[in-house]
Amino acid sequence: MTQNQDPKNQNPWRALAVVSVIGVNAAIFLLVGLWIGKKVDLYFHTSPVFLIIGMIVGIIFGIWSVIGLIKPFLGD
Repeated sequence: MTQNQDPKNQNPWRALAVVSVIGVNAAIFLLVGLWIGKKVDLYFHTSPVFLIIGMIVGIIFGIWSVIGLIKPFLGD
């Protein structure tokens, strides 16, 4: 595997921005999954079943989103 020597890809601010977006994106998906799971649990009186399901679904979507964000930087 060879490194891309494009000066545009060597900018540390760009790397910081990508890492920040990855963290915020993963956190938002997790929090939305938890929030939806909690609301569904309150509706069906099934605490904490849907909270756990919402957390797992939020993590899965967060990982999927992060993969989509970093794929262009890997060149795949």
